[in-house]
Amino acid sequence: MPSSLPAASRLLYFLLSCFIFLNVCFPILGQSAAEKKLKLVIAVFRHGDRSPVKTYPNDEYKEDSWPDGFGQLTQLGMEQHFELGQYLRKRYAGFLNETYNRHEVFVRSTDMDRTLMSAQANLAGLFPPTGRQVWNASIAWQPIPVHTIPLSQDNMLLFSLDSCPRFAQLVNETSTSEIFNQLTKPYVEFLNTLQNETGYTYKELNGPKGPYNWWTIYDALFCKKVHNFTLPNWATDTVLENLLHLSEISMAACFGMYKQQEKSKLMGGVLVKAILENITQALMPSSKQKLIMYSAHDTTLAALQTALNVTNGQMPPYASCHLFEIYQVDIESYTIEMYYKNDSSAEPYPIALPECSQSCSLKRFTDLTSSIIVEDWRKECGFKDENDNSGKVSRLTIAVVILTITLLGLVVVFLICRKRLMKEYYESV
Repeated sequence: MPSSLPAASRLLYFLLSCFIFLNVCFPILGQSAAEKKLKLVIAVFRHGDRSPVKTYPNDEYKEDSWPDGFGQLTQLGMEQHFELGQYLRKRYAGFLNETYNRHEVFVRSTDMDRTLMSAQANLAGLFPPTGRQVWNASIAWQPIPVHTIPLSQDNMLLFSLDSCPRFAQLVNETSTSEIFNQLTKPYVEFLNTLQNETGYTYKELNGPKGPYNWWTIYDALFCKKVHNFTLPNWATDTVLENLLHLSEISMAACFGMYKQQEKSKLMGGVLVKAILENITQALMPSSKQKLIMYSAHDTTLAALQTALNVTNGQMPPYASCHLFEIYQVDIESYTIEMYYKNDSSAEPYPIALPECSQSCSLKRFTDLTSSIIVEDWRKECGFKDENDNSGKVSRLTIAVVILTITLLGLVVVFLICRKRLMKEYYESV
């Protein structure tokens, strides 16, 4: 640098030299941020506000007290998902096509009214029709396909003790575990006070089905409070708070707390496996996939987040949404970022696997979740392989042996009877 230059000029000369040096010697620093490109979004969300799924025996408000019956999406729930769809439109503006494109979007729901309707309300906010997609000028809505499968076949999005015998066994074992007893012990007297009020017996509140009945009481009271029904005098704020805590313990007991990894293989891990398969397919050169949406339940989110070890221990609220964003950082490198939106008035907050950064490489994410991925879910659940014919062969062999012995017996009887008849005939002659 010429020493004869003024101080200000020397400073400017120095800064210019640094700029040139960084751009020539370290061009990758500028490229890495610029090349980070969003490739795929996967959204797993809970349905919106609904009526109670069922209620406790002494509840004065039965199913006919609710306009559409039990377990149905309310107008508030429709609005919640319409707003979530609008939020997703805003968040992914510039990435998602402005109009619905069937090659870019896939939506799957559990086969229940409230989840199917939530998905449709969400899509109404996400893809309002414009241009050629306006089929009726009076309706700012267009039909978009939502896929589903029968409840009896859905082991990915639906939680059911009946669907997996081994999982049911693990949940039963959890209810008698030391950690579960320690967590519920402070509420024993409280639960006893609910017998006369709710109509549940001591066994129904303290037996194997107790955790489900705790949730049933809380859910019925919560729904009534949201929709301005008159609550019974005994349903104080303290009672509701206790029931919420018990419901959260019940949820944790289902998917974690005891033998969590094995439980995760049978429930949340099934969805994680599907998500990883979705990502692999979407990153193929021929794929145009940009958005995959799963419309499901609080138990779906709880199972997923427990399997990933990112749960906050709270009941997932209505229209809560777990987002997976997959980015390409260079030609062969991808990362996954996860966000959880559990407050309609706030932005989703970032979450990360315990042993990875919030922007986790796809390979690292896959490696860290490999312990909860099963290849043969039915076998892990305790079902016999449908292709295993050993049982059928054994039963057939036994049947053939029995039939053979029976036929031989009949032949022997026939021969004895024939010999006797012949002897009588000759003696008579």
